[in-house]
Amino acid sequence: MYTEEIVRENVRFLRKKFREIRNMEYVKSVRRGSTGIGATFEALLGKEEDSLEIPDFGGIEIKTRRGYSKSLINLFTAVPTGSTFYEVKRLRDMYGYPDSRDKNLKRLNTMAEAKELVQVGVFYHFGLRVDRELHRLILCVYDVNKRLIDDSTYWDFDILEEKLLRKLKVLALVKAWPNRVGGVDYFKYYKMAIYKLKGFDNFLDALAAGGVKVKFLIGNYYDERRYGMVHSHGVSFSIAEEDLVSIFDYYQ
Repeated sequence: MYTEEIVRENVRFLRKKFREIRNMEYVKSVRRGSTGIGATFEALLGKEEDSLEIPDFGGIEIKTRRGYSKSLINLFTAVPTGSTFYEVKRLRDMYGYPDSRDKNLKRLNTMAEAKELVQVGVFYHFGLRVDRELHRLILCVYDVNKRLIDDSTYWDFDILEEKLLRKLKVLALVKAWPNRVGGVDYFKYYKMAIYKLKGFDNFLDALAAGGVKVKFLIGNYYDERRYGMVHSHGVSFSIAEEDLVSIFDYYQ
């Protein structure tokens, strides 16, 4: 792990490097698709890509987004615990809705939050409960009449705290304007804000207030060998950009 002094040095370096990048013109994407914006910025920093659950850049987690984007920012992923070994499969099979590519299969692309119920398909609603006595975040499933029918799925606070503190003590949010020319993406990076995590209690408060939400992206494989098997794109804890200040301070 990085010491605070090393992280401070890396923040200074990142700010210096970003000023150089900001002065560039539109930069050609190093990759096609939605992940090009992040991969291109990391390439400009001289950083090699990885898929490790550690901060991207010397103790600093970097998130990139298009300047006009209103989508939620994914903070980290965490698989829930429940009544089965593969809990996301149970959730998909029990509460999912027909897959548009094959009505005999189910998928579960939805969200849950603590402040209000979210409708899932036709028959169910999802909600979250922050249980400080049990030290768990609990997924609550309700029927069409909003009666609780299942609260066996949960995340232990210890797991959430470990992921949060390991990956997000310092967060840099980088924005870029996209442009497409001849089917090729280009990005003009123009703004960066750096945040420092307040603490896990603030994270729990934001969960209870509905600011932090849980997104489920659980679908299916369609190739012949794995057809119908669970294809999980992750269960992610996410937040709107305007709510970042509920769990972060600006880094001074």
